[in-house]
Amino acid sequence: MMKTNSEIESIVNEILTKYVKRGGSYKILQEIMTAEGIKFKEVHSTNNDFVGALTKANSGQTYVMINGAIDNDGRKHFTIAHELGHYFLSHQLKQNAFYCSKNEIVEEGTWREPIEQEANYFASCLLMPEQKVKPAFLHILANSRKAVVKDFLHVKNDYTFGIWILIRDELMKRYGVSEAALRYRLQQLEVAKFDFKK
Repeated sequence: MMKTNSEIESIVNEILTKYVKRGGSYKILQEIMTAEGIKFKEVHSTNNDFVGALTKANSGQTYVMINGAIDNDGRKHFTIAHELGHYFLSHQLKQNAFYCSKNEIVEEGTWREPIEQEANYFASCLLMPEQKVKPAFLHILANSRKAVVKDFLHVKNDYTFGIWILIRDELMKRYGVSEAALRYRLQQLEVAKFDFKK
């Protein structure tokens, strides 16, 4: 049965209360896995489509695996958080595994599979909790001398792009996420809209 966004946020908040004392959630992903008895493996796959997996061995041991070829730390953090989403949301493993491709673990956009959408939303909430990322974003925006509107940022190919770059760099570093994941989360929280061409 599908979970609502508020049900997923409630599960994430329980995890954050239990594990996150200070700093970004990405810093304690290994601690969460250790506490849950999950082993982590970085595998080097020649399959460029493979991003991550949640598997269970015949012995009953649960593993989170990610493709070691991923060269973006923010993307790695999101992938691990996504696989933990499958675990904490009690998604039923097919043949003892979830193998997720780059089309399923997407930091922004839409997904074909509802369980992948849930795991992506879980990862977004875990890495960038609303009660932390939203005030941080609004604080930086409010203190920007260039920002005209202080509670919403509509990024276009104009002066707003410069404001975005300053905010982006600070928040990507603070939360250990990619730009795509940050943009998606800020849009979910209705504090930003992005209409710029790269």
